[in-house]
Amino acid sequence: MKTSEKGPSSRIGKHLRNRLMSGLLVLIPLAITLFILNLLFSTLTAFARPVLRPWTGELPEYILTLIALLVTAVLIYLVGGITTHIIGRRLIHWGEAVLLRLPIVKSIYASSKQVVETFSSSTTAAFQAVVLVEFPRRDALALGFVTGTILNPQGRTFYRIFVATTPNPTSGFLLLLPRDAVQFTDISVEDGIKMIVSGGMLAPPSYQVRPQENTPEQAAAQA
Repeated sequence: MKTSEKGPSSRIGKHLRNRLMSGLLVLIPLAITLFILNLLFSTLTAFARPVLRPWTGELPEYILTLIALLVTAVLIYLVGGITTHIIGRRLIHWGEAVLLRLPIVKSIYASSKQVVETFSSSTTAAFQAVVLVEFPRRDALALGFVTGTILNPQGRTFYRIFVATTPNPTSGFLLLLPRDAVQFTDISVEDGIKMIVSGGMLAPPSYQVRPQENTPEQAAAQA
């Protein structure tokens, strides 16, 4: 009798736990995303709002926020323009040197800069493809990024493979591997970086091995 009563309650409890966990798995990433966006938005407009308030009179708060965001965007654009000039680059370099000498600020600024540079378009564009290589031992596959090719003294082409460390993809190992030691995949560079940063938690459900791209020596032979 106790077993029959316990069965339905156990199933109901399991059902509730599964539904709650499924809901949390959807809502937690969404909540974190909204929190970061709100924090970023508030940070970008925090310094401009107090300056603009005396000049805007009794404007509604949302209009003041929009104006502050526009002013911030203009300032960011001007900073970007300054960095394209020699004097601006020197000033920024000098400012970074000062920040990197401060004990606590040094770690925060250096880590933040590395993350931003990792996800910048110039860095991801430098990676030509996501590949799998045997590393650090035989029968163990590591995710790598093709950065180009190089010829050895005998004229044989080797791929330059960058194997990034987890969860910090700004450091890693540079491997020079022959063609037959590299497996090209259909994983995009963006997904490959996500896999590295998340420790494999943000990974596609499957991947396919695709034909290898022609090396410079093969392209010359075909021509």
